[in-house]
Amino acid sequence: MRYELSARGTLILRGPASVALIGGEATILGAPLAAHRGSIVAEHRQLPIETESRAELEIFLGKSAKISEIQGSTIPVSWKLAAAALGDLKEGKVIILGPTDVGKSTLCVYLVNTLLNSPENLQVIDADIGQTDLGPPTTIARASPSQHIACLPELAPDARLFIGHTSPSYVQRKLIRSIQKLSAKAGGSLTIINTDGWVGERDAILNKIDLITNVNPDLVLGLEYGDELQPILAGVQAHSMKINAARNALGRSREGRRSIRFSSYRRFLEGALTQRIRLRDIQVSVPEHFPSMTPLNSRRLRNLIIGLLDKNGYLMQIGILMDVEHDAVQIYSKPAEEVSSIEVGYVKLSTSGREIGFI
Repeated sequence: MRYELSARGTLILRGPASVALIGGEATILGAPLAAHRGSIVAEHRQLPIETESRAELEIFLGKSAKISEIQGSTIPVSWKLAAAALGDLKEGKVIILGPTDVGKSTLCVYLVNTLLNSPENLQVIDADIGQTDLGPPTTIARASPSQHIACLPELAPDARLFIGHTSPSYVQRKLIRSIQKLSAKAGGSLTIINTDGWVGERDAILNKIDLITNVNPDLVLGLEYGDELQPILAGVQAHSMKINAARNALGRSREGRRSIRFSSYRRFLEGALTQRIRLRDIQVSVPEHFPSMTPLNSRRLRNLIIGLLDKNGYLMQIGILMDVEHDAVQIYSKPAEEVSSIEVGYVKLSTSGREIGFI
């Protein structure tokens, strides 16, 4: 369908859908919408398309897609102030903090588009293990943007680490150490660290204080509706800015989040096959208090997600543990060369990528 977006208007496009510019000028989160080049909006996601004058769009809507138009911008003034503060910072580490569905990933995209090429070395770490955009769930990743983006999944990661769970409450120390590892490798850059939405409970507050203390960011961007982050920010010495939630931020149901994870697992398992790996050729790491890696425990361990790691501990592929033999394991994964170790996680998956339980 053809759609004419009025001057100083914003079209909220919820996927599955695609949009292309036919005439005029428009932007998506600070990035110019290129003429005749379509942008895809995945299911359970949305994009704001803005124009100062007018724009003619070509829109294709999938099942359950929705469109709505509002006057003005969805981008708060505080986001522009945050971008200016990061531009002045030039290098260092910035943590984006906020509850679920407040727009942390959207803010991250806006900052990338606004800061692209200034500073020269810009990096993004997506540490939201339940809803990560740079890899499969249970992992975190780092990427170096080289062009404008409409969403974080458009970035190509240069490093991934396997965490093994979709909930940070079960893997707090491992998650913090992994964020430290990725941010330490980003020296000399301005590194934006996107985090999960676990912030409200007592343990969550202590966890985020621990994260900020250990990562030692130059700036914390507290994205919130009210003062829900005050207990965290009051407990740290880091410099922080309060950032307002975007207008029309997309809320997701538990089922919607599960559906996003399923699609992501399926994408990273596409083309997988069952392989037999001898235990003498690799190291195997199992979480503390898990059943030991023996044929006797094969049934309890079956279908657990695993990470196939290189010699430096970086993730090459995810897979599924299918069987444990005396001298080997059977796994379901895409082929990966020179696997040095296998790390077992907590989530149980079917070979189709559907979550079927946890340990």
